[in-house]
Amino acid sequence: MVHYADKQEPAYTWDHYKNAADFPDRDNRVFQHKAERVMGEMWDFFICEPEKEAMAAHVINNACRKLVRDMHYESRVQTIITYYATARQMRVEKKEARTIELTREQYVLVPPWWCASHWTAWSYIVNKWCEPHWHETHNACRERRLMMPGAPHHQGNLTLSEYAARWSAAHGGQPYGQLKAFALSHKGKATADIDYNPEDPPEAYNIATVHSRLSEYTSAAREVHGPEWDPSTEPLDGEVVMRVGGGKKHGRY
Repeated sequence: MVHYADKQEPAYTWDHYKNAADFPDRDNRVFQHKAERVMGEMWDFFICEPEKEAMAAHVINNACRKLVRDMHYESRVQTIITYYATARQMRVEKKEARTIELTREQYVLVPPWWCASHWTAWSYIVNKWCEPHWHETHNACRERRLMMPGAPHHQGNLTLSEYAARWSAAHGGQPYGQLKAFALSHKGKATADIDYNPEDPPEAYNIATVHSRLSEYTSAAREVHGPEWDPSTEPLDGEVVMRVGGGKKHGRY
């Protein structure tokens, strides 16, 4: 449990980890907070080139933000799978488990190993899963995901830069820009026989709206940089992206 935002609750986010005090380990190491320990202990198993340490720290920090959120989502799914396996002797796949809801009494029977000795935290987590508001939000998000006509992209677990580099290596070292990489990632895997053509129809992409976004950006960028501007090799223009996309919601930009 972590004291964060004037209340005591489980570490639901990476910011919770940054607010959690650390304690000496068996080697008497003490970090500034739990988030720093997570990043510090990673280097017990890996080595980073000195000139890339700052970049690595940035990547780790961003990755951990998502991983902590995903951990709580996956823990509920795994709890359902474990409950059915132990209490009902039934095998339930992840896809099905995501649609199942247990009662509070059923959840508390099967805490994950990392929470088995922390009853207060586990009880708090379970209570949250059983709140009507949580169910409404969870179901609304699931419905939005189901409305997607296809996969969001074909990058897998690669970053866009990694996907683009792999595509280039698989296609004779062809050059690429960020826009081209974005377009290709919505066409197929990096090793597939694909290329970017501004004249491709919406059906060429896994999501039709990708085509309109690419077209709008290309038109706006050529108004700024001239008609000869090549979207497939030039870097993205952040100002044009913001102008075409309408900026962030609620007037943040």
